[in-house]
Amino acid sequence: MSVSIVDMHAEHADVEFVRSLKNTGFAVLRNSPLDADRLLRMGEAWKAFFLSPDKWQYKATETPSGNTSGFISTEVSETAVGHDQKDLKEFFHIVPSTNIPEGLRADAQAHLSDAQALGRTLLGWVDKHCAADLAETLRGKLAASLSPDDSLLRILHYPPLSGEVPEGAVRAAAHEDINLLTLLPVSTEPGLQVALRSGEWAEVPGQFGDIIINAGDMLQEASGGVLRSTSHRVVNPIGPSSQQSRISLPYFIAPFLDSVLSDRYTAGSYLHERLAQLAR
Repeated sequence: MSVSIVDMHAEHADVEFVRSLKNTGFAVLRNSPLDADRLLRMGEAWKAFFLSPDKWQYKATETPSGNTSGFISTEVSETAVGHDQKDLKEFFHIVPSTNIPEGLRADAQAHLSDAQALGRTLLGWVDKHCAADLAETLRGKLAASLSPDDSLLRILHYPPLSGEVPEGAVRAAAHEDINLLTLLPVSTEPGLQVALRSGEWAEVPGQFGDIIINAGDMLQEASGGVLRSTSHRVVNPIGPSSQQSRISLPYFIAPFLDSVLSDRYTAGSYLHERLAQLAR
C-alpha cells in the first residue's frame, strides 16, 4: 500500500491523514501552512553555513532532555542502530534556547513556530480518530503533550560525495525515528525512501512545498502498535547528483518527558534508552 498525498484543504483531510499513517506509517501533506518560499530560502542559507568554517563556532551542547543543541559534524554524526558505519551527514539542532547564527535566526525561529503549530494540529487529528488506541494518560491530550523544549528542529546537510566514501556508508541508513511525529519538508534533492509493508523500498511521493509526516517509535508505543513507526533511509545519489549537497529540515515532535507512553515507558525513559543505543 502506498503513502497517501493528503490535501489539507480537503474536507476529510484529517481522516485521510490518519488512514495513511495507520496503513504505511507515513503521509504527505499538500497545501500545508509551512511557507515554501521560506523553506527554499532556508535551504540555500544553511547550505552556505555548512560550507563555511563559521559552523565550528556553534559546537553542540547537551540539552536537559539529553538531546543536543548546535552543530554536530560528520566525524561525530549518528550511526543507525544495527549499522556499523556513520551516516554521511552533519547537522545543526535547534530548540527554543539554541544560539542560532544571526543571518539564519529569523527564518529558523519563524519556521520552528509554524512547525509546532502544524504538529499540534496533526496530533489533534490523531487524538480525534485514534483516542481509543492511545495510552489512557494521553487520550484526548496528545496535542497538548507537545513539548517545545523536548522537540527538535534538525537542519541536515548531506555533503557532496567524494571517492573516499567508506564501503557500506550511506547518507542515512535505514532507521525509525524516536519521537511522536516527524514533519519533513520535501527536499529539492531526491533520495528519501520508505519501507513498504511488502518489504520493498519506495521513493516517498511529493513535490517541493509538500510536507512528509511519519510516525515515530513513541507514537507506536503510545498506540500499542496501531500507529507503526516505519523504517526509512536516504540513499546515496549517483551521477551528477552525487556532487550536490542535500539539505533537509525535519522537525521531531516529542511530548513532555514525564508523559506516560505505556506501562513500560515514559517519554523520558524511552528517549534516554534510545539515545544510549545511538551512542554505542
